[in-house]
Amino acid sequence: MDIKILVAVHKPCTVPEGSVYVPVQAGRALYPAIGHIAGDDTGPNISAKNPNYCELTALYWGWKNLDSSYMGLVHYRRFFATRNLFWPKWERIASQQAIEK
Repeated sequence: MDIKILVAVHKPCTVPEGSVYVPVQAGRALYPAIGHIAGDDTGPNISAKNPNYCELTALYWGWKNLDSSYMGLVHYRRFFATRNLFWPKWERIASQQAIEK
């Protein structure tokens, strides 16, 4: 199953491992690049409208530039999680296998 979860970022951050999570710098047309993270300013994009649309510029970029059966969006601090609230934060983030279920 081809699933991409775009992780909208605007500063350096930790991104979960796995091919399902794709970090994308939102508003890259207006702000300095963050390392090797893909920007939402290539191909068809609305990156320059980031002050009005926030992380939706990253979702638009993914829609127009990535070939995926399913696409989602999370914020760099808010991820899909498992139900086990007693696990540490980074262990609760949903894995690719959990998302595919």
